Amino acid sequence: MKKVYGIFLVSLLLSNFTACYSQASQPELKKASHHPMQYYMSLPANWSAKTKWPVVIALEEAEKQFQKNTERFMAARKDMPFIIIVPLITTNGQQGHRDPAIYPYSKSVWDTIDKVSICKFDMDGLQNIISDVKEKYAGSDKIFITGFEAGTHLLWAVLFQHPEWLYAAAPVAGNYRGRCMENNTFSKDDSRVQLPVKNFTGSDDEGFGVKGQVYGQYLEAKNLALAHGYKNISETEVKGKGHVPLPENVLDYFHATWKSLKK
Repeated sequence: MKKVYGIFLVSLLLSNFTACYSQASQPELKKASHHPMQYYMSLPANWSAKTKWPVVIALEEAEKQFQKNTERFMAARKDMPFIIIVPLITTNGQQGHRDPAIYPYSKSVWDTIDKVSICKFDMDGLQNIISDVKEKYAGSDKIFITGFEAGTHLLWAVLFQHPEWLYAAAPVAGNYRGRCMENNTFSKDDSRVQLPVKNFTGSDDEGFGVKGQVYGQYLEAKNLALAHGYKNISETEVKGKGHVPLPENVLDYFHATWKSLKK
């Protein structure tokens, strides 16, 4: 009897270890409960439903390598407590739309996107995912959001329209062309005033760095933010880095912000 119990105990421990390892090493592709948007998710290795976990949404660039972006942030997470979410957004450039090798969306979903607009699809989908992660995976009440290059079109729209969703935002080498801001509606929620927003660039990024021609897009977004009452905006130039999404720097920033919120 003792031998059987011992085998059972070892099996249970191995099962728990395997579950934790799977959470830490394998991104899962999921679909929002009440919206067609899909997303990759990775839970931290020691995840449990007994406590709240900070959520990082990482918006992919125009290359649309959604799974690779998830894995990139998983590797950078180390022992930080973040739930990593990479939604399969459509506002990061039209290339690849309706391509089943890039998006797992059906023809009917694309027809819906064409009908409602890429902006509404992404914004509604993101809101649904945030609710799902909060309800199903003990996600935090608000989120951290980052985006790289074309991924920041949606980041700025969320920042300007829904600052109440956010703990902090970190655009990286970001684009801004007023996408999804055509109605010129900016939030007046009080949360916007001290919402931490930190722009990251690589010192060797010739296009999007502080000396690059695309850097002006960030300045345009920054000036709009300041004009609409956002006061907690800063910048970090990462030495020796080029045109890359800087997940380690971003997650370190979010982690420091999360720890300060818990004090």
